[in-house]
Amino acid sequence: MSCSVIRGDNVLGGDALMSFTAGSCDSVLKCSRRSIGNASLPNLLQFIRDVTTRSRVSKMTMVVGLIYVDRLKKNLPSSARGDFDTPYKIFLSAILVASKYLSDHSLQNRTIADITNGLYTNKDVNTMERSFLGLLKYDLWVGSDEFDSFLEEHRIELDIDVNWTGDEEA
Repeated sequence: MSCSVIRGDNVLGGDALMSFTAGSCDSVLKCSRRSIGNASLPNLLQFIRDVTTRSRVSKMTMVVGLIYVDRLKKNLPSSARGDFDTPYKIFLSAILVASKYLSDHSLQNRTIADITNGLYTNKDVNTMERSFLGLLKYDLWVGSDEFDSFLEEHRIELDIDVNWTGDEEA
């Protein structure tokens, strides 16, 4: 079940967390192969790298976002389908919601819209966030057991140092 939008980048040689995030967001559901409104989307992996760099999102936020993406996969019916850009929206929603959940100084919807260089408007980001929260049934709590279990299950793919959790929150 993939939208196959990691095109043009073999993912090898990239940062493991970014690659895992791209693969996770891309595998949530089947998507249309047509670009909406003839929009040319950047490579998903590069988009994730650019957004995380520009927003200075923390690894903690990324991992909590990945837990939300995992929950989303489990909540969606097998018949669910998405648009060509759905993996991009899933990624943006996951880091936005995780950032807001984890930090008093969280990412803001306007900041996310600005970081996408016009790909998405503030209104689009607001809609993404509401939809994402609804699909998660507003279940945002991530306990330490779930967090540790997720890290242990994906430790090799994420290639995260055991002592990384002290980084700053976005």
